[in-house]
This record gives sequence, structure tokens and C-alpha cells, in this order.
Amino acid sequence: MEEYARSPSFRIPVADAKDVSLSDFEAYRIFQALHIRGAGPDQKREGRAGFEGSDVLSLFDSLDKDDKASWCVENLTGSTTSPADFLNTATSNLRGYCSFLIQHSKDVKQDLEKRLPITRLPESMVGLTSCNHGPCIWMFFGKNPIAQSQLEGRPEHTDSVSHDGTWHYQLSGTKVWRIRATEELQESIAIKTNRSQSKTGKRKRVSDDSDNPGEPRSKTYYDIECKEGDIILLNTRLWWHSTFVPPQARPSISYARDIYFRSDVPDEAPTLGNLDGTYA
Repeated sequence: MEEYARSPSFRIPVADAKDVSLSDFEAYRIFQALHIRGAGPDQKREGRAGFEGSDVLSLFDSLDKDDKASWCVENLTGSTTSPADFLNTATSNLRGYCSFLIQHSKDVKQDLEKRLPITRLPESMVGLTSCNHGPCIWMFFGKNPIAQSQLEGRPEHTDSVSHDGTWHYQLSGTKVWRIRATEELQESIAIKTNRSQSKTGKRKRVSDDSDNPGEPRSKTYYDIECKEGDIILLNTRLWWHSTFVPPQARPSISYARDIYFRSDVPDEAPTLGNLDGTYA
């Protein structure tokens, strides 16, 4: 999916992990979205026990009752099933998309951080910028056996959050993000891109109705396919977003961390709600 936009007026910034730099971080500051391809494990983690899809069930079993209570069924076809059944990678006939977080189980979280392929954004990208992480790790687990249609996760929404973005690392399989800019973000991009090009006399145009005759600007969206090893960094307050799990033999598994460009990080992840009043 090279052509992310239905409108040609601007594109989501894309970077290869081996070449990611401060300029990509500056691009995120403008567009509030960034797709990093092919991010492998941190070199410092080589030689340590890794974390794979088959480890998700034992991870969930090791959590305390508060973290287990965070189990959320985003979308599940068929009868309701337990985490023990759904997170078992050996059961391939189930179809659904679920999530949970690791926050209160301090020792488990500390051990998990030693095993995950990526625990922070590349230093070559953020440089000296203060980039602190929120208190929890979000885990997303989807199953959509081959010969099925694509599976939709949570319907399109924005999140009522105070952080500066969330990065998702695709641990296994693939997942497609469908995003479209809020009016607030469109106006911000227009201001920032016009300002950055004012010295050359060129003005960068942001999506408007003329790009797609007969189609309102609010309908312009981007499809971003995250493959294993990819990272998507997204401000979910400023982008309307939904996800899809394509048909695939392996589970689609990703984990996420919230980031703050300031030091006052909350001690506990807030309850997330979208602007339509339902949970995100």
C-alpha cells in the first residue's frame, strides 16, 4: 500500500527504520502520524530471551487481577470465548480482535520490557527531545483465519487523551490502519506547511474538496498496512482511526506505548473514551 492517500495533496510520512532521523520526527510534529518500516529488535536485546506470539497467553496468565480486568473484546464473531481460548495460538478457528494492558503488574511489566523487540522510539529519530512513556503497555491480539473477509476492529473514533501520541509495534502478522484527519489537524497542517515553505514562495496545499470533486474533505482517508516489524506513531486525538485485520494464518499481534514530550507523565493510564462517548 504505497499510495496511502485517496487525496494527493499530502501524504503520511514514511521512513525506513535504518534511515530514520530527526527530520522524520519533525515530520511527525507536523502531520501527527509516521510509519516506520522494518524496525528490528534493539541490538542491546540480542542474546536475551525474546517475546513471541505464543508468549501472549502466559503473559496474560501472569498478570494481577486489575490488569486481567482490562481485557476488552473489540470485535468477536461467533460466541464469546475466554482469554485462555482466544490467546492460544494453537486454536486457529477463532475470529476476533481483543486487547488488554500491562500496568499494575510491576514485576511482569519490568520483565516484559526486557524481552520485547522495541521498547522506545529510535534515538536517531527523537535526538535530545524529552520523550517519556506512559505507565502501561497495551497489547492487541487479532485472529482472522484465511478464507475469511477482513475483520474490523473498533469502529472509527478519536481518543480523548492528553499525551503526544502512541506508537504501535507490529509483533506478528499484519494490521491495516484507516485514518483521516480531524478538522483541527487539517488546519494545523495547513498553517505549519505553509509557514515552512513561505521562504521559497511555495505553499503546500492540504486536502480540500477540489481534490475529490463531489466528495467532502472529511471523507479523505489513508490506509496504512503495518507488517511484522513496522511501527506506526499516531496522535489518536487528532486522527479519526479504525483498524482491520486481513485474513492471515498467524495472529495479528501488536503492542503500544503512549509518549509524552514533557515530564509530567501520569502514574496510571486514564480510562480512554472517544469523542462519540464510547470506549476507545
